[in-house]
Parts: sequence; C-alpha cells; structure tokens
Amino acid sequence: MGTPNLVSVSPEVRQAFAPILAAVARARADLASDEVAAVRPGYKYPANAAPQPALVVAVTPGERPISEADLESKYGVPAVVTDATVEEQMARSSAAEPVSFGTPGGAMASAFENLISGDEVVAFALPKSGSYEPLDPPNLPLVEEPMELTICVSPEAGWSELEDFLGGTQKSLTVAMYQFTAPHIFDAVSAAVSPEGRQFELVLHPIPEKPRGSGVKGKDLDEDTSVLEPLEQTLKNRFEMAWATLLSKARPDGLWASAYHIKVAVRDGNAAWVSSGNWQSSNQPNVHPFKPGAELPSGFQRKYNRDYHAIFKNERIASIFEQYIKRDHDLSAAQAGAPTDFALPDLFVPEVEEAPEPFAAPPQYFKPLRLNRSVSVQPLLTPDNYAEKALALIQSAKESVWFQNQYINFRGTDEDFTEFKLLVSALKDQVDQGREVRIICRDMMKQESLDILVAFGFPAEAFRFQSACHNKCVIVDKSVVMFGSHNWSNEGVKTNRDASLIFNDKEIAEYLADVYDYDWNRLATAHPTKTRPRVAKEGESTPQGFSRVAFSEVFDD
Repeated sequence: MGTPNLVSVSPEVRQAFAPILAAVARARADLASDEVAAVRPGYKYPANAAPQPALVVAVTPGERPISEADLESKYGVPAVVTDATVEEQMARSSAAEPVSFGTPGGAMASAFENLISGDEVVAFALPKSGSYEPLDPPNLPLVEEPMELTICVSPEAGWSELEDFLGGTQKSLTVAMYQFTAPHIFDAVSAAVSPEGRQFELVLHPIPEKPRGSGVKGKDLDEDTSVLEPLEQTLKNRFEMAWATLLSKARPDGLWASAYHIKVAVRDGNAAWVSSGNWQSSNQPNVHPFKPGAELPSGFQRKYNRDYHAIFKNERIASIFEQYIKRDHDLSAAQAGAPTDFALPDLFVPEVEEAPEPFAAPPQYFKPLRLNRSVSVQPLLTPDNYAEKALALIQSAKESVWFQNQYINFRGTDEDFTEFKLLVSALKDQVDQGREVRIICRDMMKQESLDILVAFGFPAEAFRFQSACHNKCVIVDKSVVMFGSHNWSNEGVKTNRDASLIFNDKEIAEYLADVYDYDWNRLATAHPTKTRPRVAKEGESTPQGFSRVAFSEVFDD
C-alpha cells in the first residue's frame, strides 16, 4: 500500500504564475476600493480548454466595477472578475486575525498565493487540536454479523425513515447532534421520550441555531427556547443534556477543535441511526415522496440537502456508539460546557427566477435499501480512527474512487495536518495511477480551494459541483463505501467530533453508486456557483434584486 507522495506544486506551475503574481501586486494598489474584496492569483476555466493562470478580482456581489477585458488589456494577463465569497467579504471588513484569503486593512493575500510563491504572505492560524483523549482501550471494532439495516438518502427518504426510527422508541434515546431545530423532528422526539419512565440523553454543538424565518428552514425552531426548554420542562430529571466544549481563547481545555459535528442517535440500546444530516428541515424535509399523491416543494432536489443515512437494528453497533456518546456527555458535563452566543451576519441572496428542472426525464427518487443478513461495517470516529481508515480505503482502489463532500479545504501549507495531506495525496495518487476519480463538492465551495487542487495536478474535469450537497462519502470500486459526517478539512478529518461508517458490501456500494451517478450526471455542474451571497452590513436595507436570509439558510454544515 505504501505512503502516498505528498501533493506539491511543480516548478512549471510556479513559473507559469510568475507574471500573474507581478500583476496581482500592481492590481492590488490600483483596485483598492470598497467594491473589491480580494485580488489574488488563480485560474481561468475556459470552456473546453485547460485552466489558465489568471489574475482573479473578487468583487462585492451585484457589482462589476471593472471588466475582464479591461483587466486583461491593462495587465497583459488572463483575468477573472467574480463574486467575492462570503469569507472574502467578511475578511475584507473584519478586524479579526488574518485568515487564508485576506488580511485586515486591504492587504489581501491568499492560501493559493502562498502555495504558488512559496512566501509566507500571511500568518496562518495553526490547525486546532482539542483536549479530547481517545477511549483507552478503543471500542471501534470491525463488526461483521447478522443485522437489520436500512440505507437511505435525503432529501427523499431521510425523514420517513428517521420518523419510524424515533417512533419505535420504548425506553431511551441517546443522541449526539450538531443542530436540532426541525419542528417535525422535535415533535417526534418529544412523543418518543415523553411517556413515563423513558430517558433522553443529548450532547449538542455549543452554538445554538437561531433561524430567521425564511427559506427551507423558515419554520425551524430556536434551539434554546423552543427545543431544549420544552424538553427540560416535560422530562425534568429524565432529560440529561450537555453542551460539547470547543477549543477557544476562553476555553483552552475545550475537548474538540471547532465543531461537535456528529449526527448519531441510539434507541433503546439496540438500534442506531448514523447520518451526514442534521436534525433540520434542510437535511430532513417533512415530505413522504413515496406515498400516493405526495407533493414536493419547488426545486426539491436543488434546495434540500443530499444526505446519506444508515439505520441499524443491531445491539453491538448501538452499544458502540452509545458508549462514546455517553462518554462525550460526561466529559463535556465535567467541563460545565455552555452555549456560545455567536452571531453570524444575514446574507443577501440574488433573486433568480425559478428555472425548470433541466432534466430530460422526470427526477429520480431513490427508495430505501433494506437488508436482513450479515453485513461488514467499520465504525469511524474523529478524533479516534477516521484518518487511518479513510486513507487505507482510498489506497485500496483498483478501478475507481468516487468522492462527494461539501468541500476539500486544503491550505497547501506546512500548517495542514499530516493526516489531511495524506488523504488529499492519496486521492491524487489514484488520479496519477489512472483510476476513475470523480469529485463532487457543494456549489458554494470556494473557487480558491479548487484552484489549489488544480495547481497540485488534479484535472479540472474530475470535479463537479452540486447545489445542496451535504453528503460526505467515498465509494471505491463500487464495492466498498464510506459515509457519515466528516467534512474534508484539517479539523474535519482530525480533531472535531464526527462519525462515519465503512461498509465492505457490494450491494450497499452499488445502491449508493447509483445515487452518486445520478447526482454526477443530473444535478452537478462543471464549476462552483458564479453567483455568491452578499454579506449584509449592520442596518443595511435589502438591495434591489436580492432577498435577505439567515446565514444558516445558505451555509448548512
């Protein structure tokens, strides 16, 4: 198997960007204005041609203070004018510490620039590592035994199956969750645990969701006042809840780096639900498409998240996850974790006329796969065992690797965790060995992240970008599949709390490969979205042509 060669930028790529870096320095001085959020090197992606090194000018969405033709004439290099990402807009106006895409005061540098030039143009924050210590001895064995198992996908089947899972509760629920705001899920959980004698234990990410009443989460609940308080009032001492603790200046002993990002529920100690999807209406929409006469919201497959779910009736799987969740609860409770008031700005989203679905045939919805036999499944947790198992899985490919995730946020600097570098490098090795490598990311992924991967030698045609892609999966040779809640970033693969599963099972892998193939061919496009949300300034009224929405409406982690 061996260790993959770590991804790097070739001398030829660096040389090709020399005139771009010179143009960037001039353009920064010339273009400093409130309308320009960032100036950086990057790529231009002509149709049916190889990516070209280019001067990239990121501007306030809705504004076009300069044209690509004018830039190319003035600086003599290919140029791109694009909407600034939310991160670039926030960095431009922030007095916070430097981040990978900019510095305060207008001196805008980028991770890509650092990669190409080899200079430390900006001080990167080191990857975060919390104080969590893995269970000793670990309890994450390969499980291969008879079980009842349901594999299903959102948006079409996630809620129907979760509803049945919650409705089967007889004694207890033990849950680890990133976000819990959907009113129909709250009602189902409340009904499941309210009868006398039933217990509910919950660990939550410590930044409660505050929905603002718009979009697909428009009716979602305030996590503090409309979810937790009613449960506490109803269940009293039958409800045990802890806020996970995260590393910060105020909490240097926080258990996890930046997110308690797991989505797992255990019922009655003998059944478990493991997912990539939060308990929000965007992940688990309140629909039942397979019932006669069912109606679906407009833009269903583009507005509601693609997520994968596994539901086990198996005591061993359930006991493994319950042990870890209860330990998380006790560790967090011992640190007296508390919710964090972290206010994110509203966003202005461009109003785009609803276009008809671009399908040659009606949309396809995938019914659940139900199994009752022996299955081989490897439970994965971060920080415990994900990186090593994911690396071995990718390296095992002989024919194909199909990857789907919200993003691959690779800095390309020495500050990346070795584990993350190895995972990205293993994916690139499979490209170099001629395997069929497909990569689907969310359409909101930063263009700069794609530029970095292209500079490493990933072919642009290996990537496609899907609206509402929230799934995190790797399918190898259509025979083995890994999915769960792990995003691909430094902390996502190493020091946050996440859960995934590896199924060494051809029937499961082929079922999910059909879903993936549908997404690749029918729902994904060749580039990240060109139209970006605009960050609302305090007190700013909604510009013409935009709608005001909550931050969480657009960025659903």
